[in-house]
Amino acid sequence: MGEAKRKAARLSRWEGCLSDDERLVARAARQTYERFIAPNRAMGMCYRMAFFLSTYLRLEHSILAPAVVGYVHDGIGDLMASHAWIEFNGKKTDISLTITEQPSVQLQGQLIVLDEVLLDGHPYTYHREQNEAALEALKVVAADPRYGPLAARKDREHAMMLDVAADPERMLGYLDAAPDGFDYATLARVCGPIA
Repeated sequence: MGEAKRKAARLSRWEGCLSDDERLVARAARQTYERFIAPNRAMGMCYRMAFFLSTYLRLEHSILAPAVVGYVHDGIGDLMASHAWIEFNGKKTDISLTITEQPSVQLQGQLIVLDEVLLDGHPYTYHREQNEAALEALKVVAADPRYGPLAARKDREHAMMLDVAADPERMLGYLDAAPDGFDYATLARVCGPIA
């Protein structure tokens, strides 16, 4: 059996173990990745993709899969990066870390759907809060006049996204304010009905 057939068989077995709602979550995530992120080489959209999937699943399928605004750690150094994903039944789905804005600085991560790695990449760890080592490293960066303003801006952005993620209507408003035209309705059309 070739690699493609083995991968398809593994995916089929995995999907067969999912509940009906988990299957909808998995298919929505995969279709959004395959129809929007991959073909458009969309990057820097972790908040938007988490908010979209959470909103889409709630509005179109009455499935509550909260958007989580937290941090990822690449295992290299102590700093953590603000990031967003969704969770359903205690399982993580992250479709936005496979294409990064600066791969030489931020490693391209895995495509993770309901804790299953569907596309290889760097194995980041996921955290809701920064650990002590990350907070100490951030203090050093914040004190550097070259990087301090960027660190402060990122901290404010993270706090704002935490607030948005806590309110389904604010998530929808955030999506609908997209300056590039990829608002909620457009993304929902691109994702299409769940196959």
